Amino acid sequence: MKLFAKYNRINVASTVIIFLLGCIAFSVLLRYVIINQVDEDLKIEQNEIRTYVNSNHHLPGIIEVRDQYIIYQIIPKQQLTRSKIYTRDAYDPIEHEKELQRTIEFNINASNKWYKVTVSKSLEAADKLIQFIIAITVSIILLILIATFITNRIVLRKLWQPFYMTLQHIQQFDLSKPERINFDTTGIEEFKYLNSVLNEALTKAQKDYQSLKEFTENASHELQTPLAVIQAKLDILIQSEKLSEAESKTIQGAYDAVQHLKKISQSLLLLTKIENNQFNEKTAIDISTQLEKKISQFSELWEAKNIEPQISLQPSTLNINTQLADILLNNLLGNATRHNVQHGNIIINLQPKHLTIVNSGQANAIDKEILFRRFSKANHSGESFGLGLSIIKQICDTSNFICSYSFQQPNMHAFTVTW
Repeated sequence: MKLFAKYNRINVASTVIIFLLGCIAFSVLLRYVIINQVDEDLKIEQNEIRTYVNSNHHLPGIIEVRDQYIIYQIIPKQQLTRSKIYTRDAYDPIEHEKELQRTIEFNINASNKWYKVTVSKSLEAADKLIQFIIAITVSIILLILIATFITNRIVLRKLWQPFYMTLQHIQQFDLSKPERINFDTTGIEEFKYLNSVLNEALTKAQKDYQSLKEFTENASHELQTPLAVIQAKLDILIQSEKLSEAESKTIQGAYDAVQHLKKISQSLLLLTKIENNQFNEKTAIDISTQLEKKISQFSELWEAKNIEPQISLQPSTLNINTQLADILLNNLLGNATRHNVQHGNIIINLQPKHLTIVNSGQANAIDKEILFRRFSKANHSGESFGLGLSIIKQICDTSNFICSYSFQQPNMHAFTVTW
């Protein structure tokens, strides 16, 4: 959910609750004021009747007034009660229906007789007035809510526009390119501060990237040269006829160590280049054709280990760097060959959206937590130095592919690359 949408929901919900509570409080207060006014009118009517009786010693005549009813009732002195005001549901002789009335009852002595005087005023007009006022209030509240909602959407969308423009610039940012981001100007201080912080961070990232790239390029040349020299010197020593058997074994061990170091150096440099996006040029590759070439190259190795391949290739095209595609296929097939067993199996299944390579191997599953880590080994074979699967994983991450591993009984290990 977007931030301004969530804000709108919270704002509208809180506004609705406040307006509802305010509307209820307003209606209660309005009814209290109106009833209080009706009570004042009833008391005035009571005072007028008493004043008239005190002056004329008899009750005044009943004059029909709209929404007002007066009843005189002779009562014995024993039934005298205090004056009281209350609301009752009474019959309206004019409208011929029941209605709410506010009533005052009091006792008065006229012509030596006690009377219970009942004066009632209808509350129907007051209720209709309350309903009318509440309807107007609710209508105004609804209009305010609608206007607030629309205004918030328009204003907030406009206010957050610089933020989305900043995100768009960051998404298009490429560390490998020297261009700097030119953020759009904005009058909002928070977004100005955000843009300045991002500008500093991205500038530093570009400098660090360039430094790392230069280090990678320099290391690629500087490390390979002395290793090549050492290897050449060892080649000369190995060919010497004056060496004893023990010396030959020692030199051969050093030669193997240099070869191993050379492979590790090349693999680490390759990983660094992949992480630095130095293989960012992508093209549409017919992966089935590439895979057929690789299978023909590995066929001799499979024959040497009596490995039986089962191959199923469907046409498939994917967008990837050409060098990375070659390295990916080499490492997948090399891993399946290196960790296979004598008289084992390799199953290669290429579908339009994924490639699965299954090989026979050790009888238990490999720990997925360490499988793609650098220098982690499923077994302690001297042929492996624990970087092949790391390279596969890094290529997949860089190319937005998914690399997964699964173990199939009894001793089959499956690696799947999905694009």
